[in-house]
Amino acid sequence: MASKASQFVCRKFDGDDAYSWAVFRKGDLPKGHRGPVFYGQASPIVSGCSRAQANSYKKSLAKNS
Repeated sequence: MASKASQFVCRKFDGDDAYSWAVFRKGDLPKGHRGPVFYGQASPIVSGCSRAQANSYKKSLAKNS
């Protein structure tokens, strides 16, 4: 099982279009956070992606960590 530091999540980031998905470290988000993430709440690893691209980045980051 991956450690908490190496867990990643995909969330909507500061926008409402198809390319506003981003990948975050789970530990960077506030505990129990749900919904979109806005600028200043957390720093994304990758942003400006479609949902499919963000999931792909998340899987490759989890695999390499």
